[in-house]
Amino acid sequence: MAVLAVAAMLPAGAAAESAPPYVGVMNFPAIQGPEGPEEFSWQVTLYDGQELRQIDDRTAAVYYTDLQEHLAFEIPVAPAHDADGAMVPTTLAVTQPNTLTLTVHHRDGNPGAAGAPFDYPVLPGEGWEGGFQPVQIVGPPDESALAKVPLPSEPAVLAARCLVPDLAGRTLRASRKMLNQSDCALGPIRGERSRGARVVRQYRAAGKSLPAGTEVGVKLLRP
Repeated sequence: MAVLAVAAMLPAGAAAESAPPYVGVMNFPAIQGPEGPEEFSWQVTLYDGQELRQIDDRTAAVYYTDLQEHLAFEIPVAPAHDADGAMVPTTLAVTQPNTLTLTVHHRDGNPGAAGAPFDYPVLPGEGWEGGFQPVQIVGPPDESALAKVPLPSEPAVLAARCLVPDLAGRTLRASRKMLNQSDCALGPIRGERSRGARVVRQYRAAGKSLPAGTEVGVKLLRP
């Protein structure tokens, strides 16, 4: 493993042998202003058959190289933020066979704010982008506010339906009129069509709801 006791952090400019051991975290002292250091280094304790390698500008890793090469563990870059919570860019590099160097790019300004200076101190750890935001909590509305709330719109008009009327005992003329008023239509006519004939049977049950325009057939007989 590559873990030793915690030691005080020193800038990268100090002698390599003065860099504290890496203990799983990269904690650096607060940077109080633009004149503060940007680089901090740690020594990773490597055992026989281990090698520290650069993966990219945000990741390093320790590999076992004896027998079959494989990954021991990765070391991600440490985040940083300013006093207002804005994230400060950081990168990580392997600067000696067993040395990690973290660069906190605070002097370049905030890339998310067109290079505006960061608010010091710059501290280790995740930030809260954009700083603190005020939140207004609104209570229940009063009567004047309720009066301004628009009323729900009128419900949509239902599509027309044929509600079959009861035609029993009606003349053909009266039956036709009732069917038209109910959005139905007169269908086939059976039986006697002489003057005074009346409906003795209809071929759609009275009270049934059907699509508009449905035909209702009838049978006529003269009393």
